[in-house]
Amino acid sequence: MTMTDTYTRTASHDLLQGLVDSGIEYLFCNLGTDHAPLIEEMAHWRSQGRAFPKLILCPHENTAVHMAGGYAVATGRGQAVLVHVDAGTANAAMGLHNLCRTRIPVLLIAGRAPMSTFDQATGGRDTYVHFIQEPFDQASVVRPYVKWEYNLAWPSMAHEVVSRASAVMQSDPTGPVYLTLPREVLAAPVDVSSIGAYGHQNHLPVKAQGADGAAVQAIADKLMASENPMLVTAYAGRNHEAPALIEKLAALCGMRVCEFNTIYLNIRRDSPYFAGYNPAAFTEQADFGLMVDVDVPWIPKTTRVNPQAYWAQLDVDAIKRDIPMWGFPLNAR
Repeated sequence: MTMTDTYTRTASHDLLQGLVDSGIEYLFCNLGTDHAPLIEEMAHWRSQGRAFPKLILCPHENTAVHMAGGYAVATGRGQAVLVHVDAGTANAAMGLHNLCRTRIPVLLIAGRAPMSTFDQATGGRDTYVHFIQEPFDQASVVRPYVKWEYNLAWPSMAHEVVSRASAVMQSDPTGPVYLTLPREVLAAPVDVSSIGAYGHQNHLPVKAQGADGAAVQAIADKLMASENPMLVTAYAGRNHEAPALIEKLAALCGMRVCEFNTIYLNIRRDSPYFAGYNPAAFTEQADFGLMVDVDVPWIPKTTRVNPQAYWAQLDVDAIKRDIPMWGFPLNAR
C-alpha cells in the first residue's frame, strides 16, 4: 500500500495547515521522536506537491531560536521553531529570554513525550527516553519569557491553536509564544464534524495605534447597511458616559443591545433598544455585530451565529491576553 492509500487526516495535517494559513514561511528545527507524526505528514504533503513551511535544520536550539528571531526582525513576520520535548525547550530558553526582552515574535513549538504506556493510543511510549523526558511542568522552563503558552490537547483544535498563537505573538508588544504537542494528539485522527472554530482570518493581531479613520468608516458603512445589527457588551458602562452613547448609536441604526455576564449598567433598562442578557437569542439572525468591552459575548457550544455576519470588536483588551483560547468571530479589531 502507498501512503496515499492509507492516509488519514490527523492533527498533524491541521497543524501544518494552520502554520501555512498563519503565514509561517520557515520552521527552524531540531527534531526528535516526538515529531514523527508531523514528519510523516510533511512527507505526505511533499508527495502531493503541497507547499508547507521550509525546514531549516539547526544543530542547536539556541541557533534555531536566534535564526527565527533574526528573520522576524528583518521582515516583521514571526516564524516558528520546532524543538524536542523538555530538553529542546531547555536549550531554547536563553534564546526565548532574548526574544522576550527585545520584543521579537517567534512561535516556539515543542513536542511532548508520549503519555500512554500500554498502547492505548497511536504514538504512545515505545522507547526508554519516553519515560524520562516527561517532566511535571515542561512549559515552566520558558514561561517567564513568553506572552502565551498552550498545550494541544485535542486534535480538532490544532488549526485554531496555531492561529491563536500567531495572533498573540504578532500583537503589540510582539514577543515569543510557546506551544507543546503531545505525540498521541499529533497522530490522532481529526473528526472534521467537531471543528467549530472560525478561520485564521478571524484571528487578528492587535496593533498599538490609534483608530484608523478608513477602517472606522468601513465598519460604520457596514453597520448602516445592515438590516439586523446587534451590540454585545459587559464592561462599557465602567465609563459613565458610555450608556448614553450606546443608546444614541442604537437609535441611529436600529441596533439591539445585549449584555452578557456584566456588573455594569451599559444601557438603561427601559430603553427600547435593550435586548436583555442573552445574546444567543439574536446571533443567528444578526448580519452585523459589535463587541464592545466584553470578554465572553456568548457560549459558542449553545449558540448559533450567522456565518455571513460581519463582527467588529472595540475593547480595551482586544487580544484577551489572559484567556489562552478565545475563539469568537472577528472581521475587524
